[in-house]
Amino acid sequence: MGLWLWGQGGPASPAVPEEKSSHCDLTFEDIMPAVKTLIRAVRILKFLVAKRKFKETLRPYDVKDVIEQYSAGHLDMLGRIKSLQMRVDQIVGRGALTADKKTREKGEKPALETELVDELSMMGRVVKVERQVQSIEQKLDLLLGIYSQCLRKGSTNSFSLAAVQVPPGEPDITSDYHSPVDHEDISVSAQTLNISRSASTNMD
Repeated sequence: MGLWLWGQGGPASPAVPEEKSSHCDLTFEDIMPAVKTLIRAVRILKFLVAKRKFKETLRPYDVKDVIEQYSAGHLDMLGRIKSLQMRVDQIVGRGALTADKKTREKGEKPALETELVDELSMMGRVVKVERQVQSIEQKLDLLLGIYSQCLRKGSTNSFSLAAVQVPPGEPDITSDYHSPVDHEDISVSAQTLNISRSASTNMD
């Protein structure tokens, strides 16, 4: 090329430098031994780790650790059982069984606190409502009997409230309402009613 430029009468221009290609001095054969040793070292480390884990699994357990784990699990189970028992007691109303057992062993009568505890439970409340309904039914039957007697005898002067036989019984504890008029007051009012009726008939 230089000869061709010289033949045309001009000075020979320098050739354009070619791009420098980055050549690595190391070959694949030189790298292979290092890679092999690295892989071998990694495998040896993995083997040592697996061997240590295997020895740990073969090592016998410590009795103290086992007892601590067992006691912790047992306490957790007891706590859950107590919570379930409290829920059952709230529904059924058996929260005062321990006190009843102690009083029975001593031969004493159970206190009113046990009844109050039973009333707080769901079953105690249901029983209380049932007793209140029964007392209301008895009172309604009594009122219906009085009304039927009034219809039979009409407006005669012989009828009096004292003739109504109120069934004897204990005062209703289940009902929250307490009547201000007792049975004795009813008899007194019946006598006054008879006197007023007789006076009115005499005036007529």
